[in-house]
Amino acid sequence: ERFEHQLKYSGLNTSNTLKPSFDWACENIESIKHTYKLKDYILLFPFCSPHLSIKKWPHYNELIKLFRNKYDDKYKIVVAPGPLEMDDAKKINAVKILDDNKILDISQLSSLIKDSSFVIANDTGPAHMAAHLDVKGLTLFGKHTTAIKVSIEREKFKAIQVSDLNNLSAVKVFERISNILD
Repeated sequence: ERFEHQLKYSGLNTSNTLKPSFDWACENIESIKHTYKLKDYILLFPFCSPHLSIKKWPHYNELIKLFRNKYDDKYKIVVAPGPLEMDDAKKINAVKILDDNKILDISQLSSLIKDSSFVIANDTGPAHMAAHLDVKGLTLFGKHTTAIKVSIEREKFKAIQVSDLNNLSAVKVFERISNILD
C-alpha cells in the first residue's frame, strides 16, 4: 500500500501494485522434482541475511518433528538454501534441494515455491516470492518490522507477528499450519 501510494503520487499506473504476480519467473523444474521425488512437500526458509539474524526463528527442527509425528511421510520437508546458507541448511533436518549440487536460480526457486504444498519462512525474499506466487504459507515476524508494513499477507499466505521470535513455540506455529492443511 505504501508502494502504491508512492507510485500514484509519481503519476504512475498502479493497477497491479496491490496484487502482483510472480508467476512469470517460474520455469519447468520437473527434472529437479524427479531427482528428489517431490510430490507433496513443505518448503522451509529458515534462513536470513547474516546481518539480520533478528529475523531468524530458531525452532524449525522442532516444527519438523511435529510435522513428521502427525503427517508421517505425507509431506516431504525441504529447504532450498542460497549461496551463504549451505552451512545453516546442514543444521535443519530437511532435504536440501539443489540442481546438480548448485543452488537453485531464481526461476527454479520460484517454481519450487509455486509447486509446494505449503511454505514456512522467516521474513525473507523467498517469503515475499511465495506471497506473490499464490501459495499457502506462513511467515514469521518478530519485532524487526510488521507484516502489515511490508504488505506480505495474501488470501493464502499469512503471518504470525510476535515481539520475540525466540518465544514463538513450534507448537503454536504447527497448530496454525495444521489447521490449514487438514
